Amino acid sequence: MIAAFFDFDGTLYTGHLWQDLIHHHLEAKRHRHWVAAYVTRNMAPVPLYKLGLMSQESFYAGWSRTMGWLLRGWTVEEAQALFQQLTEERILPNLRADTLALLRRHQEQGHLVALVSGTFAPCLELIARRLEVPHAIGTPLEVRRGRYSGRTVAPICQGAGKPLRVRSYLAAKRLDVDWSASYAYADSGTDLPLLNEVGHPIAVYPDEVLLARAKAQGWSILPGGKA
Repeated sequence: MIAAFFDFDGTLYTGHLWQDLIHHHLEAKRHRHWVAAYVTRNMAPVPLYKLGLMSQESFYAGWSRTMGWLLRGWTVEEAQALFQQLTEERILPNLRADTLALLRRHQEQGHLVALVSGTFAPCLELIARRLEVPHAIGTPLEVRRGRYSGRTVAPICQGAGKPLRVRSYLAAKRLDVDWSASYAYADSGTDLPLLNEVGHPIAVYPDEVLLARAKAQGWSILPGGKA
């Protein structure tokens, strides 16, 4: 079976869920102490990252591992209502039309289509249902007594954890994918571990790290065609 794996934030969606959550909390004047803790903790390594003393994957992994802080103490029901609100008000109106068209083309060809993202699994699953995409592979959140603890469940679906999450999901669903014939769409250098797994890696609105690799490898770059 041929698969097409689509990263979400920055690839299919122009924004990022963590930014949406921060904007919501600040506008609603709710959970602001955890917003401050999240931003402060993850901005601290910026000098090291800019000096090249921290890899891109390590830098962004910190943001993903602690993103659960933005929902710490929320009930599953409260969070689901917020995910619904953000999906309708922010996410669906800001999807990339060109990337979505590619996703629909893969569906028309009968390929297995999956959203694969570091985004919270419950939110990604909701988005996938709205887009009529049958498979969503995100980062699970730890729940204790019906509330989110603020912790993510390792491995996060980012960097080296992405192909691990994908392979685990496919095995659980008993889906056999031909990796050499499959596609992956992503925007960041942190997505290279998954892009390297498929026969058809495509850089979509790539950052500098991914753009350089795509050009060196002769991968397709969107928008813009072949490198």
